[in-house]
Amino acid sequence: MHSQEAARIAFVGAGNHATQSLYPNIAHIPQFDLAAVCDLVPEKAAYAARKYGAREWYTDVETMLDQVQPQGVCIVGPPELHHGVGLQVLRRGIPVFVEKPPALTEAEARELAETARQHGTFGMVGFMKRFAPANLVAREYIASGNLGRLASMTLIHGSGPYDDVRRMLLFNGIHMLDLARFLAGEVQELFAYASEPGAPVQAVSVAMRCESCVAQFNMNSSHTWGDCYEQVYLSGERGAIVIEGSGTTEVLAPASRFAKGEGLELCGWSSRYYVSGNLASWASYSHYTHGYWGELDRFARAVLGQARPSPTLEDGVAALHLIEAILASAAGRGGGAG
Repeated sequence: MHSQEAARIAFVGAGNHATQSLYPNIAHIPQFDLAAVCDLVPEKAAYAARKYGAREWYTDVETMLDQVQPQGVCIVGPPELHHGVGLQVLRRGIPVFVEKPPALTEAEARELAETARQHGTFGMVGFMKRFAPANLVAREYIASGNLGRLASMTLIHGSGPYDDVRRMLLFNGIHMLDLARFLAGEVQELFAYASEPGAPVQAVSVAMRCESCVAQFNMNSSHTWGDCYEQVYLSGERGAIVIEGSGTTEVLAPASRFAKGEGLELCGWSSRYYVSGNLASWASYSHYTHGYWGELDRFARAVLGQARPSPTLEDGVAALHLIEAILASAAGRGGGAG
């Protein structure tokens, strides 16, 4: 039974990512009432509706919008779907949640954001790393002042195989670029190098000047999808933070000492905070620790006016702006992101 304060939300897309990472969270969000599912493949739409409790299923978006009149719509599929269906929904004044990337280009992402403004509504982008507890803990520690002023940030990501840098950044690296903005503010300037087109392993290295520190982003496609690697290292005036795979946060700072430790100063000190040690069993599939639950919970509450929409369509524009600046710099057409 849904709460009286639940938002009536329709879902467009019933593919692998939607059904494996997003739909399973809905039952754990009291404010999210799954009103309908839409997919071009009738069997997929019917299966997702039956499994996750939607009252209706459709194969045509306009018909669904007319008959269901949802308060919000989640759109999860390829970027062409996010952009095209996103415009359809926003022009009706209905808020949207779109997966990343929100579009294939910065110009198309900007069109989504401007359409939302013109029709008095909003949109969110599925940058789930902003809701991963490990990243939230790190951001809160930075904001507390205990780390002092930030000095540097290094982001490393090894993804599964890609055949070109643009696709690697659009479909995977975009998460790390948004996380960089989330932790250290806007990127003001950048310079990038990338591997040659057609190289067996695609790689990119980006030097950045952020709002609060200098930074570097290194990404490659040398892993399998089962052994992806991710790490963020932040240094400050009074210590450092290491975030492993958006799953654990480790603070390395004298302030984290739990005993005097006289004579052990040469060894250094660290305090590791595990975000996955006390979660409910349903989180074992990483829906919570990876942030999928958090982004859908935020969207439902934003639809109800109980929370601020974030990350926004404007954040999607900023991420695609960075990708295009990286590609331009790597191609020798000059750096810069401001």
